[in-house]
Amino acid sequence: MHDLDRTQLEYGETYEGETGYTGESGVLGEADELELATELLGVSNEEELEQFLGSLFKKVSGAIGKIAKGPIGGLLKSVAKKIMPLAGGALGSFIPIPGVGTALGAAAGNAAANLFEVNLEGMEAEDQEFEVARRFVRLAGEAAANAANAGPAGATPSGARAALLQAAQTHAPGLATVMSGGGGAGMAASGHHRAHSGRWIRRGRHIILLGV
Repeated sequence: MHDLDRTQLEYGETYEGETGYTGESGVLGEADELELATELLGVSNEEELEQFLGSLFKKVSGAIGKIAKGPIGGLLKSVAKKIMPLAGGALGSFIPIPGVGTALGAAAGNAAANLFEVNLEGMEAEDQEFEVARRFVRLAGEAAANAANAGPAGATPSGARAALLQAAQTHAPGLATVMSGGGGAGMAASGHHRAHSGRWIRRGRHIILLGV
């Protein structure tokens, strides 16, 4: 059974209540996207990851953080754990074995590049981390919006999976391939997708927005 399928079973709760998301003004503005990417880089354990997802869902749909514990939250946590060693260096909290986090760092970078089909070569380490975090925010934001728009069906495991797959087709083609039963571990980054250069600059661990 695939990791994502396991997650559907583990997080098979339903979400009660209206989300209030209409999709009329897009999913996330640039300022929110950069803010959430920076927040993701500060995640150091699973509890903080849940809090991050709760914040993201609230910005996207106006829904309370409880939705993060539902099926879509579980699926996104599964994806995040695959790329977290690059986006924030939090692997040590998820796999607390001395030395393992460092050893798997490069593998995590490859996994992120494959999932998002982005070429990270030639980028500084901090810029790689931020680019991966930003792409995850885009994926998670659209997946949450899709689930919200699906109504009660979006709170079911199958509805959450469909919401994530739809978002992945736009923001994480490699993940979409895996979810559709293709590619898998042999998948390679295309190298044709270049990092988007947003209106921001990095100063240490701080992101300075330009023109916002």
